[in-house]
Amino acid sequence: MSLNINIFYTTSGSATKSKELAKALLDDKMIICVNVIKNVESFYRDSGSLQRCNESILIIKTFHTKKKIENLIKKNHPYDIPFLVQIDTKKVNTEYLKWASKNI
Repeated sequence: MSLNINIFYTTSGSATKSKELAKALLDDKMIICVNVIKNVESFYRDSGSLQRCNESILIIKTFHTKKKIENLIKKNHPYDIPFLVQIDTKKVNTEYLKWASKNI
């Protein structure tokens, strides 16, 4: 099978916003699955001060390239500057690839 699954990681605010983002991404038929991991406590610096917030992690499984996912995220994400990273995948099990390709 020549299809390759790409995995992307992003964060979003509330569980409600994360579910909305997941549903918007799934409207694109090339998104296979979005895992939402709720109640993640994030710490970061912004304008020199320490910030804390609760977020959700979204793990996106897709056949799309990073460019396409970036465009989908920018269009649908609640943050002005969302974080997005592609996780390098080398070998996805064949059974999952077959299942995923039938469900897009």
